[in-house]
Amino acid sequence: MIRHTPAARIRPALILFALLLAAQYILALPAGAEYAPVFKPVHDKKGRLWIAIRRFTEGASTSFLAVDPLSFNTSVMEESALGGAAPDAEWKSTPYARALEIYNAPSSGLQDGGLRRAAGKGGLFLTIDLCPSSKKLDMELFKAAMEQPRLEGKPLPIAIAISGMWMERHEDELAWILGMEKKGGLSITWVNHSFSHPYDSESPLEENFLLKPGVDFEKEVLEDEQALLRRGLLPSPFFRFPGLVADKGLLERLKNLFLIPVGADAWLAKGAKPVEGSIILVHGNGNEPEGVKRLFEFYETKKKNSGLGELRFLPLRDALAE
Repeated sequence: MIRHTPAARIRPALILFALLLAAQYILALPAGAEYAPVFKPVHDKKGRLWIAIRRFTEGASTSFLAVDPLSFNTSVMEESALGGAAPDAEWKSTPYARALEIYNAPSSGLQDGGLRRAAGKGGLFLTIDLCPSSKKLDMELFKAAMEQPRLEGKPLPIAIAISGMWMERHEDELAWILGMEKKGGLSITWVNHSFSHPYDSESPLEENFLLKPGVDFEKEVLEDEQALLRRGLLPSPFFRFPGLVADKGLLERLKNLFLIPVGADAWLAKGAKPVEGSIILVHGNGNEPEGVKRLFEFYETKKKNSGLGELRFLPLRDALAE
């Protein structure tokens, strides 16, 4: 007798298959793995310097999430791929080590911390936030980005600050984004945006977002990384605080997790205008249509007025890499 699988069971399997096809081919996090922070400066077998910042183990198998401290690229590496420990003097002089010190320092206000602008880099940095939302993904935002000028034959670089709860509720739309990347339209930097992105519309900033009483900050950060890794996606060493809200204590705790906070000097929905080196913030989760509208207007302005300079988007890592 032939048994028919219910459609409700087929769809998640198809979505997972699409995610795996579109994702970067990395060693995905096993479901039962133990996942923990670690700080381990090492050389690989070719003598290249890496900083292992996470360790995950399943049985006798151990792997690491590691950062290239010169380029800010990340990689998942099996323990057998690593060589000896690197001396302190080597990793402490790297751009990554300097960025951890500079951008996790206390700021003047609760929303002014982290990397906000990278002047002198000759371009702009497009960051798209995907906070938890019941609304549909703004696909036109991504399509319009891919239509902007870029190096011939190269995908458009964007950074997506993504929350774990958005991933759980929008697996099919995540698969669509990954499909755009697989087709060569996008090159994505995945930025940790916390797992649940806590928010209370009636609470003041100093008691809201990740400052909300009872929030387990470290759990929010690590669970979001695991949500990415389980989908075969590679977390970057960057973190965006929900609402851009962080105090001295949160910045210090983020530093202890070896991540670099990314703010924005051009949150478009709040009326900010991009300038050379700006980190542009726009929401793609349907919650902030005004920001998307203003980004489209910015595209048109640059297109019609060549005197404003060439529109050029850069990978987020280029804001810091030397």
